Amino acid sequence: MPPQVFISYSSKDRIVANMVCALLEERGHRCWIAPRDILPGTSWGEAIIDGLKASTVFVLVFSSHANTSPQILREVERAVHLGLPIIPFRIEDVVPERSLEYFMSVPHWLDALSPPVENHIAKLGDVVAALIAGPKDAYVAGKPRGTKRLSWNNALVRATAGGAVLALLLLAAWLGGLTPPDSAIGWIAPLLALAIPAAVVGSGQVKWWLKRPVQAALLALLIAAAGLYGWASSAYVIAGENGAPLVRGTECTPDARLVFESECPDLPSDALADAAYDPAQLWTAASIGRVRLMLGASWAVIAAAAALFVAAWLGGPRRLKQEE
Repeated sequence: MPPQVFISYSSKDRIVANMVCALLEERGHRCWIAPRDILPGTSWGEAIIDGLKASTVFVLVFSSHANTSPQILREVERAVHLGLPIIPFRIEDVVPERSLEYFMSVPHWLDALSPPVENHIAKLGDVVAALIAGPKDAYVAGKPRGTKRLSWNNALVRATAGGAVLALLLLAAWLGGLTPPDSAIGWIAPLLALAIPAAVVGSGQVKWWLKRPVQAALLALLIAAAGLYGWASSAYVIAGENGAPLVRGTECTPDARLVFESECPDLPSDALADAAYDPAQLWTAASIGRVRLMLGASWAVIAAAAALFVAAWLGGPRRLKQEE
């Protein structure tokens, strides 16, 4: 029986390629796959050309390995030349580069980014059956509409969802009084948590944030900012009227020094009550401003670093386990 399906893949993706071959052949579709179908002593290139000419459908197991393989580029080019319908079976969240982008800009895409891969291979089998049974344009992948476009296989969707969860946590912290008192950063931080992951994934810079040195630097920055915020909050956020949090300064006003000289700038709580809970009467505006800036900046760094972690964690390529 001549082959119906030519399976093109990188050797590093052979586990998935063999699974695809096994399922398709269980359904009665004879596959051509290297090196199984290359007879000993036969020229590799000649065997591939013969396999392509005998096949009806071309299935490409597409990954970052396939994306950079010159051999796969040649196979795709010959498949296009022979007029074979190409089905890229994408197992990593990557897009075609250079010449592959040109040859694969039209064909039907099938994503197999979320486990279990067997479910996606079964769908591939349905597509292959439709193409073999009918004309070459019998299967046309329709563009999803509405909420169906929001697939967890989409990196932007994953990153935005993760950013939304982080934004809700930051919003809860703001409403719970954990953020800097009387500071706009309390509600700006949730916006950062939403915008940063979407911006990183949308710009295509996720891989940069996945680098280990960058992640280590982010983690160090996050820990340092959290430590600074915790220390500043415990040292300079005090209870005002009815327990409302207030920010005190590091330098007393001239009037406060006259009355509380030996206790400046760590004034007792009754001093704040005597000042009608107005910190500006006890501490200079400049010193209060510096503390507010320190609190706001450290909280913003916490939000931004956490959002970058979310972008890298959820927006990065999702890989299936392969053989080393």
